[in-house]
Amino acid sequence: MTRQEILDFVRSNPTSFMATLDNGEPRVRGMQTAQISDGGLTFCTGTHKDICKQLLANEAVELAYWDESGGVMLRLHGRMEPVDSLDLKQEIVNTTFQFLKPVVKQHGYESLALFRFAGGEYKLWDRNQGGREETGTF
Repeated sequence: MTRQEILDFVRSNPTSFMATLDNGEPRVRGMQTAQISDGGLTFCTGTHKDICKQLLANEAVELAYWDESGGVMLRLHGRMEPVDSLDLKQEIVNTTFQFLKPVVKQHGYESLALFRFAGGEYKLWDRNQGGREETGTF
């Protein structure tokens, strides 16, 4: 699977389950991918949220994207990097995550944190091909 094919899969299935670590214990939650670009996958969360604290303490992450209709799961393993960009926060709030406008109005853009998954390893599982697995680098 090429990097472009992975990005296209995520565009078609933008909600992932993100696993982080909290004092050595796994924590998993659904997260919508805020931006998908050649540079990677960008996520947006509140600076007060546990996930933000977890990613700042330990940048290791695993993402699982699922295409129910196609019976395919894509897992990505790697590291998140904080992204400090007011322009990107504004773009995300004004396009993908308009539901955050009241939060920004009340608390400002500094209440949002961005993290990017720029690359790592992938594992693709396809139930329609007898549970075929493919691994590689993203």
